[in-house]
Amino acid sequence: MLGLTLLVLGIEITIAVNPQTSWNPYPPATTLPQLVISTRTPAPVGEEELPLTWTPTLTPTPTSTRTPPASPTPRRTATPTLRATRSPHPFSYQLHYEAPYYSCNWAGVAGRVEDLEGNPLNGYSIHVWGGEVDLVANSGDTPMYGKSGWEEFLNDYPLQSSGEYKVQLHDKDAPHAPVSAPITLDFTGYCAQSLAFIIFTKNH
Repeated sequence: MLGLTLLVLGIEITIAVNPQTSWNPYPPATTLPQLVISTRTPAPVGEEELPLTWTPTLTPTPTSTRTPPASPTPRRTATPTLRATRSPHPFSYQLHYEAPYYSCNWAGVAGRVEDLEGNPLNGYSIHVWGGEVDLVANSGDTPMYGKSGWEEFLNDYPLQSSGEYKVQLHDKDAPHAPVSAPITLDFTGYCAQSLAFIIFTKNH
């Protein structure tokens, strides 16, 4: 009994000295180590912390823009209206070349005689001469070109000539009095231009 008493006493002394000993059936709870958090040293009073990279932002100073005075609107100058020059003769004319109705087996001259409103004027003589021809057609004889149409045949194939043939309109009342300027014909030798088409217009 004395020996057991001394053993129990030794165990209690050991537990009292070191409570974490394996002899202690009820060791105390393990104390966790404290975490020490460092705090930032505050900046001196009156100074602000700046980021590592800092670019100052410039605020643009508003400037007043002066509006220039309005320019005066230039006056529009009147553009003169171009008018066709009146022929010294009672009749003026328009000439252009085109393909004939009879395909390429025909070359000649044709047209119409009319007033300023496009009304047909029949009974006028159209003198065609040059080369080996001296012919007279009458307005209204060939209505395929219009009510005052006329026509004269010159050749059975496309002509190539410059200044060889001439055409002039004559009055229907005074015998053979010219009432237009003489027109000089220039044929190119192409079928598409074998017809010299002339419109005589009475302008005064």
